[in-house]
Amino acid sequence: MNKLKSLLFQNRNIRQTVAKNVFWLSFSQIGSRLIRAIIIIYAARALGAADYGIFSYALGLAGFFTIFSDIGISQILTREMVQKQGQKDRYFSTAFWIKIFILAITVLLIIFAAPYFSKLEAAKNLMVFIALIVIFDGLREFSLASFRAFEKMEFEALISILTNIAITTFGLIALYFAPTSKSLTLAYAFSTMIGFFVGFIILREHFKKILNCFDKSLIKPILYSAYPIALLSFFGAFMLNTDMIMLGWWKTPKEIGYYSAGQKIIQLLYTLPAILATSIFPSMSRFVNNQENERVKNLMKKGMVIIFSIAMPVFLGGVILAKPIIGLLYGKEYLPATLSFQILLFTPFFIFPQILLGNFILAHNRQKELKFPVGLGAISNIILNVLLIPPYGIVGCSIATVIAQFLNTSLTWRIAKKINDFFSFRQLSKAIIAAIIMGVIAFILNESNINVIINIIISAGIYFGTLYLLKEKILEEILTILKIK
Repeated sequence: MNKLKSLLFQNRNIRQTVAKNVFWLSFSQIGSRLIRAIIIIYAARALGAADYGIFSYALGLAGFFTIFSDIGISQILTREMVQKQGQKDRYFSTAFWIKIFILAITVLLIIFAAPYFSKLEAAKNLMVFIALIVIFDGLREFSLASFRAFEKMEFEALISILTNIAITTFGLIALYFAPTSKSLTLAYAFSTMIGFFVGFIILREHFKKILNCFDKSLIKPILYSAYPIALLSFFGAFMLNTDMIMLGWWKTPKEIGYYSAGQKIIQLLYTLPAILATSIFPSMSRFVNNQENERVKNLMKKGMVIIFSIAMPVFLGGVILAKPIIGLLYGKEYLPATLSFQILLFTPFFIFPQILLGNFILAHNRQKELKFPVGLGAISNIILNVLLIPPYGIVGCSIATVIAQFLNTSLTWRIAKKINDFFSFRQLSKAIIAAIIMGVIAFILNESNINVIINIIISAGIYFGTLYLLKEKILEEILTILKIK
């Protein structure tokens, strides 16, 4: 028990700390997503496609305005607290008051400006509750950024799991007594408040210093470092949330519900690279700060091999099994979402590496260079949505998203390679072969009407078994990432 406690709750060295962070983030992200999946699936069935579409639309509209609630403060807080150990309390306190000021502006925008972006009256009635979600989620994220700086991801896991248990529990209760989008939104708001208060209690000693340690001289450096991230967040919000907003301009709530059903599954998949990227970011920042370029290069190379080796089977298996997956999770009512979901399955090829590339560039303090690729991706997404949504609906919206993500990631990749040439696609040849074999097996099993869950299990076994027979070092790479000294 003492060894287990030491492994999972203490930071002894880089190797053990990264391993501990990966464990807790995996537990947090996967556990949280699985718990929240219960309420998402139940809500989609209980509300029906139309009312669920309204709820998803309201969250998407609020998500667009949350770009103003952080402007990169959390990322800068994590980086600065890692690299400037002696000034942790000053950065924590100053960043907190900046966060409060920005949250206040965001809430005013949501309440008074957001309704003008919506043509759905039912969604407008949810804005006050959405504002509460933004407040408590923003403060909760501030706490999580501090835990990442301290490399105490076990606390992040605790808060995330508790928040999602609360969302699921209160969401189920709310839908049982009043199956409406309004009651579900209120349950979300109350649950995010619980998550924030847990973080506040854990960090109470730091919060006690927010007045005494506030340093106005740090405001300008923090904002100066954060503004490129703010621009990236602004454009990124377009790419993530304008789909919902623009669908609401031309299409029905039911179609929005179909699109959201597939999008939720895709967003669940984004958890995988996020765990890896977040786990290694403190170590990467430290290596960059110490000018250990070879260690950074090695870390990125291994990370990219792992990410693409996950993206390929996810794409092939998802496209082949899209219809039974949608039917299993949401029911036959949502089968019109199948084609849109299949198109969105291209995005892991772009989003998966993008998350790691973004952290890599941020660690080098080169985030300003991301303005053009992210801006181009966002603007192209809007233009393509205007051209494709009216004639093709959610299918056109999905195509627009894939093209925009491709433009963003390809240009970001070029920037990262100029900093440190860390990766070659030749390293993925065996993983490509294994993915193709897996895809063939999944297709045959699907045509034979094998249960989709059994199909997924068998196909995954085929993929990793083929990697083993080809003597691919992907599993060894995963272990090696945890052995950095």
